Amino acid sequence: MDLTIIDEHQGFRWERYAVAWVVLREGLRGVRVEREKSEIVHRYAHLIRQQMPGDHHTYTSTQHFRQPPSLTSLLRRSR
Repeated sequence: MDLTIIDEHQGFRWERYAVAWVVLREGLRGVRVEREKSEIVHRYAHLIRQQMPGDHHTYTSTQHFRQPPSLTSLLRRSR
Protein backbone atom coordinates (compact mmCIF):
# COMPACT_ATOMS: atom_id res chain seq x y z
CA MET A 1 0.00 0.00 0.00
CA ASP A 2 1.23 3.46 -0.69
CA LEU A 3 0.10 6.76 0.73
CA THR A 4 -1.67 7.95 -2.45
CA ILE A 5 -4.92 6.92 -0.75
CA ILE A 6 -4.71 10.09 1.36
CA ASP A 7 -4.15 12.35 -1.67
CA GLU A 8 -6.76 10.58 -3.78
CA HIS A 9 -9.45 10.96 -1.11
CA GLN A 10 -8.85 14.49 0.13
CA GLY A 11 -12.52 15.07 0.94
CA PHE A 12 -12.85 11.81 2.84
CA ARG A 13 -13.74 12.31 6.49
CA TRP A 14 -11.02 10.14 8.03
CA GLU A 15 -11.96 11.28 11.55
CA ARG A 16 -15.27 9.41 11.30
CA TYR A 17 -13.58 6.01 11.10
CA ALA A 18 -11.31 3.81 13.14
CA VAL A 19 -8.53 2.64 10.83
CA ALA A 20 -6.16 -0.25 11.52
CA TRP A 21 -3.20 0.02 9.13
CA VAL A 22 -1.38 -3.31 8.78
CA VAL A 23 2.22 -3.00 7.60
CA LEU A 24 4.05 -6.13 6.46
CA ARG A 25 7.74 -6.84 6.40
CA GLU A 26 9.40 -6.08 3.08
CA GLY A 27 10.12 -8.87 0.65
CA LEU A 28 7.17 -11.13 1.41
CA ARG A 29 5.47 -12.78 -1.56
CA GLY A 30 2.52 -15.06 -2.20
CA VAL A 31 1.04 -17.02 0.67
CA ARG A 32 3.54 -15.48 3.10
CA VAL A 33 1.83 -12.09 2.59
CA GLU A 34 -1.57 -13.46 3.53
CA ARG A 35 -0.15 -15.42 6.45
CA GLU A 36 1.58 -12.37 7.92
CA LYS A 37 -1.54 -10.19 7.52
CA SER A 38 -3.61 -12.79 9.35
CA GLU A 39 -1.05 -13.17 12.12
CA ILE A 40 -0.83 -9.42 12.71
CA VAL A 41 -4.60 -8.96 12.84
CA HIS A 42 -4.97 -11.98 15.11
CA ARG A 43 -2.20 -10.77 17.45
CA TYR A 44 -3.75 -7.31 17.84
CA ALA A 45 -7.46 -8.11 17.43
CA HIS A 46 -8.27 -7.02 20.98
CA LEU A 47 -6.65 -3.62 20.41
CA ILE A 48 -8.19 -3.17 16.97
CA ARG A 49 -11.61 -3.89 18.44
CA GLN A 50 -11.12 -1.17 21.06
CA GLN A 51 -10.33 1.55 18.52
CA MET A 52 -12.82 4.40 18.33
CA PRO A 53 -13.72 6.70 15.41
CA GLY A 54 -10.76 8.94 14.72
CA ASP A 55 -8.22 6.35 15.88
CA HIS A 56 -5.76 5.48 13.13
CA HIS A 57 -3.37 2.90 14.52
CA THR A 58 -0.61 1.05 12.71
CA TYR A 59 0.22 -2.59 13.41
CA THR A 60 3.30 -4.57 12.39
CA SER A 61 4.48 -8.03 13.32
CA THR A 62 6.33 -6.58 16.33
CA GLN A 63 4.91 -3.11 17.09
CA HIS A 64 1.75 -1.05 17.54
CA PHE A 65 1.74 2.70 16.89
CA ARG A 66 -1.12 4.86 18.19
CA GLN A 67 -0.44 8.37 16.91
CA PRO A 68 -0.79 9.44 13.29
CA PRO A 69 1.08 9.82 11.05
CA SER A 70 2.56 6.54 12.23
CA LEU A 71 2.09 4.84 8.88
CA THR A 72 3.90 7.59 7.01
CA SER A 73 6.81 7.60 9.46
CA LEU A 74 7.10 3.84 9.39
CA LEU A 75 7.15 3.62 5.61
CA ARG A 76 9.73 6.41 5.29
CA ARG A 77 12.08 4.56 7.65
CA SER A 78 11.96 1.40 5.54
CA ARG A 79 13.21 3.06 2.34
